[in-house]
Amino acid sequence: MAQAIRTSRVRGRTVADRQITRPDLSVHPRHFRGRHHAATILVVVILAVFGFRFFPGKDVTVLSNGEALRVSAVFDPRGEGLAAADVQLGPGDQVLYATSGRQSSVAVLRARPIVAEVDGRQLTFRTRASTVGGALAEAGLDLRPGDRVSVDGHLTRESGPLAGRSTFAARSVPGVQASGELGAEGVRITVERARPVVVYVDTLRLEAMSAASNVQGLLADLGMTVREGDLVHPSLDSPLNAGMTVRLEKARTITVVLDGIEQSLYTQASTVAEVLRLLGVDPGPDELLSAPREAPVFNGMSITIGLNRTETVEEEEAIVPGAISEEDPSLARGDVKIIPGTNGLRVKKYAVTFKNGVETGRSFLGSEVRQPAIPARQIVGTRVAAGAKPVLSTPSYTGSYTRKMTVRTTWYNAASSGRPAGDPHYGVTASGIMVDYGICAVDPTVIPWMSRFYVPGYGTCLAADTGGVIKGDLIDLGFPDSAGDVKWPNSTVEIYFLPD
Repeated sequence: MAQAIRTSRVRGRTVADRQITRPDLSVHPRHFRGRHHAATILVVVILAVFGFRFFPGKDVTVLSNGEALRVSAVFDPRGEGLAAADVQLGPGDQVLYATSGRQSSVAVLRARPIVAEVDGRQLTFRTRASTVGGALAEAGLDLRPGDRVSVDGHLTRESGPLAGRSTFAARSVPGVQASGELGAEGVRITVERARPVVVYVDTLRLEAMSAASNVQGLLADLGMTVREGDLVHPSLDSPLNAGMTVRLEKARTITVVLDGIEQSLYTQASTVAEVLRLLGVDPGPDELLSAPREAPVFNGMSITIGLNRTETVEEEEAIVPGAISEEDPSLARGDVKIIPGTNGLRVKKYAVTFKNGVETGRSFLGSEVRQPAIPARQIVGTRVAAGAKPVLSTPSYTGSYTRKMTVRTTWYNAASSGRPAGDPHYGVTASGIMVDYGICAVDPTVIPWMSRFYVPGYGTCLAADTGGVIKGDLIDLGFPDSAGDVKWPNSTVEIYFLPD
């Protein structure tokens, strides 16, 4: 059997007795494609140049989170501006756009995430409403009379504003989580539904709607104040339920004048006898009671009660201390040291009878000394000084003195005696000398009568007068009426006794 041998055919064409194969042909298409790509790029460049010339770009200001981001756009300033500023839109967001020439502005108004708790349900939604009522209306929730609305735990009204920050929201607004937690821009609205109740104020019947949790809150919602003496049933802390009946019996305000002292009384007492029991008094037949005991008590009523009483009254009386004299050999002869005394306290007791608050008599029961007086001490020096007598040298007096003493000083004149100017004893001192400059009142038990001494700032003084209030180390410096108000200071000074 003969086998036919088939030789493979070579594709191509003959050129000058040379067979041209397919690999030889592939070199020419590569050069062609390279020239094609370069032409395409050139066309694109030319189109871009003409495009920027005939379609120039616009400056776009994107407002987000209170910031202004500046970007560029060519064909769609709104879409390209948001994309360039990387601002993502969420459900309910609104985009405001404005353009003028080559300037455009894009503002994003974000919707707030809301969690609303009402009727035992929790709803989550987003809104751009500015009020609580508007947000609830968008969610299909109606507020009824008496409903209590809270925003983030704070009571508000239906027309109250939603909590939140700027109208221009953040670049990324957190959504409502499955647990109900909100992001920084989120708002939680709580609606407590009002319940129908009936309130009786004495005999007045009121039908009300209230979302209060207890009776006290209900009365507060109605603007009612519960004062001491008012009766409330059920109690103020009782939970408020739908259909409940609450009774408030207001106490009556009356005026009671007891023994001349007026007071207001807020009470539930129905008769004068009950008022007397509340006060703990029981007027007798000869005592005052302005209304019969069986008389009913009404609002604004006035009751006068006058009792006969005897009380023990104590009156305090000061005990004026005396003075004792001592000698001290450590002090120079002529020096005197005064240690003031202390007043004592005597209490006198009286049995005082009152009728309708007015004293009608008293009798003395006795007295007691509750604090004894401590006498003043006058310490006189006895040490004999060696040498000459001491000498005092001042602008108004220069000479020797026998001793010195610390005293308290006041001043007086004839007018301060309390006698009228026409009185024959007007200005006459205890020694019979008319009060004048240089005459002083002293306590003779402390400063010898008719002794002479020098007072710094005043001058030489003669102890020629006494007085009921001049006790111990106090001396009163005399002045004529013509000197007027000399304004001598009540001060402590050292006086110097002059030799006879």
